[in-house]
Amino acid sequence: MNSLWPIVIGGILPAVFWGVTAIFQKQSAAAATGSAVYLIAFGAACALAGLIAALIWRPAAWTTQGLGFAATAGACFALGTGLISLALIAYGMPVSKLAPIWSCNVLVTLAIGAVFLGEASELNMARLAAGTLFILLGALLVSSA
Repeated sequence: MNSLWPIVIGGILPAVFWGVTAIFQKQSAAAATGSAVYLIAFGAACALAGLIAALIWRPAAWTTQGLGFAATAGACFALGTGLISLALIAYGMPVSKLAPIWSCNVLVTLAIGAVFLGEASELNMARLAAGTLFILLGALLVSSA
């Protein structure tokens, strides 16, 4: 049971919250908010959540390197989120068509982790290849439904 908690906390719950996030992003686009305003409101909510978390968990250190990595992650997330909003608003794309495609982000994370973070030795290449194929086929199948 101890090994299940991290999966629930770091996998299942974020998947649920990010799934719900996509619905509210679509609703924001439908309300003609615009990508920039969406990112401002989204960023403010993230900053508030970070402030509350810092007050509760008391971070060990505020290092320049850690802050730089966090800011870079935020910039990447903001760019991706802004592009999703643009597709929702400017092109009227249904969120149900986009979500399966952007959910392939796990493959990008996996590749970067394997190549640049030295995690390749922990991977079963046969399972990785099969899983990648299933993810891509699943994304194509669901987004074309």
